[in-house]
Amino acid sequence: MSSWEPIGITSKDAVDVEGDQVRVVWSLTRRPDIDWAREFRGARAERHGSPEFVELPEPDVRLAGTIFWTVPAADLRGAVEYVRNCVEMANRSYLDVLAHREEERRRREEEERAKAARLEAAQRALNELD
Repeated sequence: MSSWEPIGITSKDAVDVEGDQVRVVWSLTRRPDIDWAREFRGARAERHGSPEFVELPEPDVRLAGTIFWTVPAADLRGAVEYVRNCVEMANRSYLDVLAHREEERRRREEEERAKAARLEAAQRALNELD
């Protein structure tokens, strides 16, 4: 398996406010692939904060390497902890995805080797018919 480095968070920035809501953008160490983003979206860390915060939709991870989330200003700490935990969970889950990919690659290579051997045997059989 290739040496994959976990994705991390490089910064978090408040980019907009409306009433008591703050739009926060987290920047990631690199652009995630679609499978990592799927793992992030499926991560369900525990949320701590106001009832409104606990009921919010999940943060929005983007393939450009950012996470967007609008949260109550009073719940910024909980949002930061939640996103950090979801990134960690996605990294752990993504390792399973990579292991599955590697297993599938090996299986395909073995099938291709077996097919090449059968093809070679068929060609030898044809050559012996001359």
